[in-house]
Amino acid sequence: MKIVKQEPSAAIVIPVYKSELTYSEKLSLWQCMKVLSKFPVIIVKPESLDLPEIKQEYPAIRFKSFDDLYFKGIDAYNELMISANFYKTFADFDYILIYQLDAYVFKDELIDWCRKGYDYIGAPSLHREEFDTLSSGEKDTFANALSNNRFVLNGGLSLRKISSFLRYLKIYNTFYPAWLGNEDMLFSQEATRLIPMKLFLKLPTWQEALHFSFEKSPAATYEITNHQLPFACHAWERYDPEFWASFIPEK
Repeated sequence: MKIVKQEPSAAIVIPVYKSELTYSEKLSLWQCMKVLSKFPVIIVKPESLDLPEIKQEYPAIRFKSFDDLYFKGIDAYNELMISANFYKTFADFDYILIYQLDAYVFKDELIDWCRKGYDYIGAPSLHREEFDTLSSGEKDTFANALSNNRFVLNGGLSLRKISSFLRYLKIYNTFYPAWLGNEDMLFSQEATRLIPMKLFLKLPTWQEALHFSFEKSPAATYEITNHQLPFACHAWERYDPEFWASFIPEK
């Protein structure tokens, strides 16, 4: 009897904390619903927030509410994103794609990325301003910086394997003090810095991660990938919007 391998399941999880979206956020959501329409889309929001316009325009979207306290600022949001209870909420899926509304997806490669078997993927990012908006001619500078520095896989547009995150958080919370930094640093920098934790999250190289998402220095990144757009990008208005104007048309 031939055994058919089951495809991994995935959902899109979009954090929304306010009732009025900007034009760019609406564009981001519209593109998500257009390109990834075959996947469940779940908006994560404060309990007190109602989103009638989104409900009316996109009746297929589901909503999951969490305590308002988790949406009061960056530190509170980080606390939510390192909570095991957050990931248990999505235990019916193998993977979730965190899609903040400063992301923009170009093509439906989500299952392809799930098949690769990584536990966490995001755009490689360096927390140094000199690497924010390098030009196309500075691709070697950016590549060398990523090769020689500890980079973060940014969480704003990121793929996460639920079972691996639950295991990782259980082990981390058992042996280490409470994490107080940005949540994506816990799942990328700390996952490589703390030698025992390296066993529990499979991460891509920065070269492969660039094909998942661009963030900082997109012009230089585009040269590194030989003019191949990624699955999606993050923070396109923040880092070199002039570069992205050729690829992100107005709705």
